[in-house]
Amino acid sequence: MPSSVTAPESQLSRRDKFRAYMQAFNPTAPAVDLIRAGLVIEDLHQSLYRNLAGRADLEPGSQQLLVGGVGSGKTTELLLAKRSLESQGHILPLYIDVPKATDLSGLNTGCLVACLGLKIAAHFGNGVGAYSEDTELKAELGKPFEKLRTYAYGKIERIWVPFDDDSPDFDDSDYDEGRFTLRKIPGKLRPPLPSLDREIQGIREPLEQFLAAAKRRGKEVVVIFDGLDRLLDPTQFWSVAHQDLRLLRQLKVSALATAPLSVLFAAEVGQSIAGEFDRVQHLAVITPGPDNACLRSVLEKRHCSDLLNREEVDAICHYSGGVLRDLISLSRDAGEEAYVSEHDTIIAADVEKVIRQLGNGYLRGLGPPVINALLELDQSKSFNVRLPHNIELLLTRRVLEYSSTDFRVHPALLSVIPRPELKSA
Repeated sequence: MPSSVTAPESQLSRRDKFRAYMQAFNPTAPAVDLIRAGLVIEDLHQSLYRNLAGRADLEPGSQQLLVGGVGSGKTTELLLAKRSLESQGHILPLYIDVPKATDLSGLNTGCLVACLGLKIAAHFGNGVGAYSEDTELKAELGKPFEKLRTYAYGKIERIWVPFDDDSPDFDDSDYDEGRFTLRKIPGKLRPPLPSLDREIQGIREPLEQFLAAAKRRGKEVVVIFDGLDRLLDPTQFWSVAHQDLRLLRQLKVSALATAPLSVLFAAEVGQSIAGEFDRVQHLAVITPGPDNACLRSVLEKRHCSDLLNREEVDAICHYSGGVLRDLISLSRDAGEEAYVSEHDTIIAADVEKVIRQLGNGYLRGLGPPVINALLELDQSKSFNVRLPHNIELLLTRRVLEYSSTDFRVHPALLSVIPRPELKSA
């Protein structure tokens, strides 16, 4: 009996080819890894990241928002901006993925400041530069670090509680007036967070000490908050915008942040983001053109021609609707379908199957009233962005915004949406 089983060389070659393709088209791969691997188009949005970085550098304390649907490329632009700022030498850009630092459902005033405090403290605490040998700096930043950590995570303190008339009697005379007990003070990043609006000025002093330490070493801090686009309630975003980001502006710390798409349309919030921020960049989906040049360049950057021919590329570009994540997902899923169907390359049937799967994913959970509204949009091209149920369709990418006046049903969804049967005369 042989000790191992080996596959034919031709099979290994086919598998390796598909593996390389699947790796290049992984829609959930960290954006930082894709940038390092040279798999992103840096000028896809007219080099937007250069404008983000430029404003942050030129105007200390400036605040810029990046708004767009899930999968529109916001994280890539922020990371490219971070890299651009780093290359200048005098900027210390701190990238913070907020959902990884705290539960977004409990996001409230002070959370972003707490995240920044811990991030800049970690920068110094990791032995950056000569910090590990600078005993004076360690002593200087030790106390503010404890304040930052307490603010972020809370603390347990021992307090004396005097007895009242209803307290039980103790035989021990040492405790005839009261006793010590432990009290837990909650932090900003340990859910559940208190619902009341807490004052954040108390954290200003220790944060300023770290900022001053960075400046003495020739570094101006720019903070990048990612992940805020996942907030379901726009009022949560405004709670931190009016407190945390306002404090950062006072401290002359430039901030780049994502925001939920709903802040552009939710009239009930009663806020104007244009008046609150120095610049608001909206990443709309990419309009598929007749030649799909822009979307095609994204696929070609990842060597799509290894398995895809022009006709299948055009179909994927069209049915992605210009949503980058769907473009990558369709390409990846088509590769998987071709492999399990024992095709040597991706054929039309593979692409058609994954388009249906994507469309059915968007269709799932929609009732007749919503389906009728989508069909009406397809016919009339009229869409009221102020209606709450329409905002939800935008947030879930069932409806795509190509411009302020151009809204369309996602083409993959439109290809599977049930049509009313025509009644015979």
